[in-house]
Amino acid sequence: MKKHISNKAITTAAILAATYAIVSALSVYSVMPILSVFSLMVMPIFAAYFASVFSFKETLLFNITTIVLCFLVAIIDPLYTILYVVPTLIVGDLFGVFTKMKLKYFTTMFLQTITYSITNFIALYLAEYFYDIQIISVIISDEWVYKNLSLSILFILSGAEAVFSSLFISEQLKKVSIIKIKEREIPLYGYVAFVGLFLLAILFYFVSNNFYFLMVLMMAILCIPILSMLIKKINHFDFLLLGYVIIMITINFALCYFDLMYVIPLAILLPFMVYCLIKSIKGVIIKKK
Repeated sequence: MKKHISNKAITTAAILAATYAIVSALSVYSVMPILSVFSLMVMPIFAAYFASVFSFKETLLFNITTIVLCFLVAIIDPLYTILYVVPTLIVGDLFGVFTKMKLKYFTTMFLQTITYSITNFIALYLAEYFYDIQIISVIISDEWVYKNLSLSILFILSGAEAVFSSLFISEQLKKVSIIKIKEREIPLYGYVAFVGLFLLAILFYFVSNNFYFLMVLMMAILCIPILSMLIKKINHFDFLLLGYVIIMITINFALCYFDLMYVIPLAILLPFMVYCLIKSIKGVIIKKK
């Protein structure tokens, strides 16, 4: 870590913080919700670049400068400034920190999405508590969708922001010879996370539809790389897919007959859960050896 903050870091921090303030002002005072959503996807890019290039001390200076400038120029309210700006700074900072830790591409995006979803949830909850602002309900007017799918929608928006910033920053950092390495295989945590989410989904099925659908969505996203890998490894994948579809259709008819519609997503994901459970056990045994 550098003992003194360089002039380059100070200049870059000032320029990016000013840009951050302008984008946040456009986002907060925009009459179009879609512009606010787009702005939230763009804002972490500045923090991601800064944290990837400069030290922790300099990144901390940039974060403080950005928050103060957004407060003075754009938002004026100190609490709302923190709730609105800090989550976007966090997702950007994480990209830089994970780059320095040499974490690979998909692992970075996964951890970014999870962390940003949590910070977004906290920020939206506090904003609703202190300011009576329901940002998601402004975008979605349907009461049932808001009650049951608001967390899933929040996760999608957070994931989109994490992916967007990761893709953009990865391309920009290639110009300064900072390259993000992609995983050749799915890390062990992917399989363990899937099994954990499946168990949580069963729990939340009896407790909260909102959390239940969120768990199902997260599992569905984890299925994408798993399914892609299986397609490459299985020679007769068409026959496997046909058998899978027949079994799932049969199960779905049975579930519909007994009026258990919410269980259908879990039934569809059950084969993946079994596969992930086997891979998790194998992975733990291999690591112990």
